Amino acid sequence: MLPATKGIFDRLTRRGRLMSKRTCDRQGHVLRSGRFLFRTPTAWEYAAAVAGGSDPAAQRWLGWQRDSIVAEPVRADALRVVPGTGPDWTSPDPQSVDLVMIDVEANRCIGLVSVHTGEDGGPETGGYLAPGYRGRGHGRVLFAAGLTLAHEHLGLARVRAGAEVGNVASARSLQAAGLARVAGPPTYRLPDGRITEAWWFQHDVPRPTRCGGPQATWFPVSSAW
Repeated sequence: MLPATKGIFDRLTRRGRLMSKRTCDRQGHVLRSGRFLFRTPTAWEYAAAVAGGSDPAAQRWLGWQRDSIVAEPVRADALRVVPGTGPDWTSPDPQSVDLVMIDVEANRCIGLVSVHTGEDGGPETGGYLAPGYRGRGHGRVLFAAGLTLAHEHLGLARVRAGAEVGNVASARSLQAAGLARVAGPPTYRLPDGRITEAWWFQHDVPRPTRCGGPQATWFPVSSAW
């Protein structure tokens, strides 16, 4: 197949359409930041993203329930998922808008960022990176995408984020993305039941906007203004 012909063919495939998508629609959200693409994941991409946060180093801070953690033998296979492949993700969290983070140059799913219901019922953002992408400044890009999702896609004027006391890397990434330290509950309950000390961060904009993608209708109306 000639290179020019191959380019046309790729754009016609489902994977080509997903990877070249630039506008949010009823099926999902999409945004770009340099070499990174953030969008509503397919089922396989979501599995890859979860695998990227299932290692012990990540779980020290994330504290997922055991049945949510991808086991080591399966983890490596999941991380090899090619972005843009797999069936639609049919069972997302009903109170979370999740975006997979894709390194377009490396053709890999490398993390996940979300806007979800926080402990106080209001909007909260959070996310994580696969092991090979930590400690390289990409956390700032990840959390900045969470803010963009909240403010420019979901119409939310205020979004908060939490980090366990001692998780300096996460705290620095949140602040580099533009969030500021604020007061908040002294502790936080992780999904596995662990109670940890917490740092809190917040970001506000005066005029949030909504896109054509799925909206977080479960948040209080006041969160959008």
